Amino acid sequence: MTRFYILWRWTYGEAKVHFDDARKLGQSSGLDISQEWNKGFIRKEKEFILVLGPQDRKLEQLEDSEELIDVLHRVLLLWKGGKKDKIKDVLSETGYGQSEVFYRVAQAVSETLPLDSQEKKLLDGFLSGKEKIKEEIKQKEIKAKQGRLF
Repeated sequence: MTRFYILWRWTYGEAKVHFDDARKLGQSSGLDISQEWNKGFIRKEKEFILVLGPQDRKLEQLEDSEELIDVLHRVLLLWKGGKKDKIKDVLSETGYGQSEVFYRVAQAVSETLPLDSQEKKLLDGFLSGKEKIKEEIKQKEIKAKQGRLF
């Protein structure tokens, strides 16, 4: 799902695309989009397919997902809402807090989007504080381990 999302943003940006073109892109990343649309970030509107950004999704729909792109969207929505402690909790619980892959995916998506994109603004804002977030998560995890020792 994450690979498809990155490829979509790189190839089509935030555009609606005819089903057949979207299907081909899905196949190239090992995804059958007809089994995924209207479940998560892939939307079907008549003969077109649209990939939703975090600003088009609801936080409640993302809470149980461990898929990297869903966790990223959840974190971006929390960041938009100023909920930094919740961001650290989510990243720590999912294991993505110290994952360089997570931050690289965020950076890759950001680099594919135009400057005026709302999603790009969310990504760049989140990524500007990534080192601080990583350090705070690391400290939180150290404290949790120390607490279990005693």
